[in-house]
Amino acid sequence: MPLRNSFISKEQLEKVRAHFEKAIPLPAATYYNQDFYDSEREKIFCKHWVPVLFDFDVEKPGQALPFDYLGMPMLAVRGLDNHIRIFHNIVPYDGCLAVLNPVSGLKQIETPYHGWVYDLEGKLLAIPFWDGTPEGNLKSVAKFETDLKEVHCETFLHTVFINLSPEPDAFEEHVAPIRRQFPDYDFENAVIAADEAGRPIVVEAETKCNWKFFFDIDGPNVLHESFVHKDYRNSPLHPRVTKDGKKTYREIIDGYLVGLGFNRSDFVETYGDIDSSKPHLGRDGALPDAAGFVDLYPALSLSTGPDYAEVAINLPNGVDRTTDRRMYLLPAAPSDGAKTNQRESAIDFHSDVAPEDNAISEALQKASHSPAYQERFFSPFWDRMRHQFHKWVATDIL
Repeated sequence: MPLRNSFISKEQLEKVRAHFEKAIPLPAATYYNQDFYDSEREKIFCKHWVPVLFDFDVEKPGQALPFDYLGMPMLAVRGLDNHIRIFHNIVPYDGCLAVLNPVSGLKQIETPYHGWVYDLEGKLLAIPFWDGTPEGNLKSVAKFETDLKEVHCETFLHTVFINLSPEPDAFEEHVAPIRRQFPDYDFENAVIAADEAGRPIVVEAETKCNWKFFFDIDGPNVLHESFVHKDYRNSPLHPRVTKDGKKTYREIIDGYLVGLGFNRSDFVETYGDIDSSKPHLGRDGALPDAAGFVDLYPALSLSTGPDYAEVAINLPNGVDRTTDRRMYLLPAAPSDGAKTNQRESAIDFHSDVAPEDNAISEALQKASHSPAYQERFFSPFWDRMRHQFHKWVATDIL
């Protein structure tokens, strides 16, 4: 299929997919061209498993939450069976939204335009006055597709993923790299960081940049740490190389997971010490040493250490905007005081780091409009993971 624009050629994208030593980064126009963004919307965000919500966004049975996904109206419903389902928020008959605003305590859904009634599993129950009778005759619409259109939906790390493909890849295969890279973590029994009132803490921000700039700096780009982040500049252990130029981190390219892994015990001067006697995320009481900053293509980021994990949903909001929502997982600590200390430590660290990253991402967005931006290249030492990300994008578009 030819590209729908004249700014990015097939040949350019093939060069992105070339062998690492010969490859080039994605062309400048891929960061601001609307036609290319539309292709990404179709070939990336409607094809892969993509995180869209946290499970506590629809916390109780009978809750319904309309939300926007890349311009498409969607509807999250927690059924009376406590199961979360995602639907296209469209009534098949009249094309109107099935639910206009967040609502709780539902037993069924009564649509706002013509009063069609659905159960919380999206099945049509009633079409009042369709044939002039108060109850309506469901058999009269039997030849049509009348149920709400459900999309594939799974939950992992308290994060709700959807896949709009008719036959998506197996979800467990998609998230398996996280389990493989961090096998010593007991994510299942972690608790969601909450405020004093018990409400989950979610940090949300919008960055004026294309989603690819946001993804690039978040996990695959290692070299930037020492130059962008104050906390890293102050540590004698950065950049992440020894004095004789050997990497002190692991390059993670596993399935659609990319980023850096490292041993937490090697970076005590940067991140502080961990007391193994205090609550942590390790399995069977064993303190995990592996840590990392990774991204699951195309829109999830995970930062994890022995005493917390930050889970973030990073979605495009147009060609030059990215919205991220972050929450934190903590050990199932026996003490509220311990939870508070771990919560504040994790949030404070990322609250300092995120704005520094976002400022660079916005600078890159501005720079992408310059004709000089075309003359870019990869670092053979640092950029193998970045190249993998660029290659995923080019491959999906092609």
